[in-house]
Amino acid sequence: MLPPHVMSVEQAGEQYRTQLFAQCAQGIHDPDTKYGVCGIITAVVCFPIGLICLFTDTEQRCHRCGVRLDK
Repeated sequence: MLPPHVMSVEQAGEQYRTQLFAQCAQGIHDPDTKYGVCGIITAVVCFPIGLICLFTDTEQRCHRCGVRLDK
């Protein structure tokens, strides 16, 4: 049996996950940019002008909680 002051691995992991989601609740998100298929195809076919389409066809989501972020 573990002493009361020592956390198990599961408890430490749960506490870490709770702290990360608390950051998202405060508005401190971990942004992750995804590029759309249409933007990628246009960038390849119409290079270099197609890069404008690539950077227009993006979506930012939080990596932790998955909420869509405004640009």
